[in-house]
Amino acid sequence: MNVNHMLMSSVTLLSMSFLVACSTATGQSPTNSQTSQAMTTLANQSSSTIDWDSLPTKEVTLSNEGITITEAGTYVLTGTTTAGVKVNTTGNVRLILAGTTISSQDTAAIYVEAADNVVLDLEDGTENTVSDSKQHIDSDVAGAIHSKADLTITGTGSLIVEGNFEDGIVSSDDLVIEAGTIQVIASDDGIRGKDSVTITGGTIDVTAAGDGIKSNHDQDMSKGNVLIAGGIITVQAGDDAIKAESSLIMNDGQVTVTKSTEGLEATNVTLNGGSLAITATDDGINATSDAMGADIFIKVTGGTTKVTVSQGDTDAFDSNGNLFISGGSIAITAPTSAFDFDGTVEFTGGDVTVNGQKQTEIVATGPDSGFGGGRGVGNRPGGW
Repeated sequence: MNVNHMLMSSVTLLSMSFLVACSTATGQSPTNSQTSQAMTTLANQSSSTIDWDSLPTKEVTLSNEGITITEAGTYVLTGTTTAGVKVNTTGNVRLILAGTTISSQDTAAIYVEAADNVVLDLEDGTENTVSDSKQHIDSDVAGAIHSKADLTITGTGSLIVEGNFEDGIVSSDDLVIEAGTIQVIASDDGIRGKDSVTITGGTIDVTAAGDGIKSNHDQDMSKGNVLIAGGIITVQAGDDAIKAESSLIMNDGQVTVTKSTEGLEATNVTLNGGSLAITATDDGINATSDAMGADIFIKVTGGTTKVTVSQGDTDAFDSNGNLFISGGSIAITAPTSAFDFDGTVEFTGGDVTVNGQKQTEIVATGPDSGFGGGRGVGNRPGGW
């Protein structure tokens, strides 16, 4: 069933820049300050910049005939369908989920084939469930919610997403989560935005057999970023809990990783604020990249960070580049190695404890520690 509007509106859109990071003139990886500034700009922008009042609104009761949306506007969805919801338009679409159960037999349950921007708005007081099947006709459409356009999730209702084929929520462009109570269960990755993932609010619970939350654009160093600027996030992952191909920045919010192989992984990881607790069987926080000229580092300037890693060839902090600690509170439980870095370390502030002992100097203790340099504050007490 195609749902077409009776009205055609001439819409002037305010500019929405979803630039996540800036490339340098030489094509090398962006500096962290450039990335942080651009990602903060993204976090401060939202779907509210679209003039939805200038677009028509239509109420739709779902049925097993399914629905294909071909024109811009707001669609208030209620009811149940086993034939999915599809969006194919050149404009902006807002889907208000107002008590829905949406599934599909052979593709994503909510599939945005084409659009400018798409918003999923979870209506206050409603419960919504989205799930796909274990087989998709097109394997490139991997998510139970899969958007080939910028996707924003907001609202104060609840959403349960079951990714039975592979992933839970996917955007091929930028993915922003502003609000909502969201639970994702996925047979592979939980939440994935190819160009970027930005979380500014909401209560998010991810259980994934693969990676929990990730941005996987690996062809452009200005993309593949994750920014956490708010929200309460819990991740249980079979692989990495939160992963970015480029920069992973946490400015605020509460993140708890209850299970992971590696807790955080990116080319560079910056922790500026918020509360972070990681349990990992391998490295807790890992900065690594195969890209030529990549700016690899871990930087902690604030917030509260707790990292617990297992026995074996594991590091709580593992940087294949540099390590900077200038603030915040860090508590590490690491039977083997608390810090491993291939470059230099700068420890100029903050409170660091390892296995209950306060540290006054950061020294590499991993298997490659002989290659690391150090510049710290004071002398390190023994005991790890």
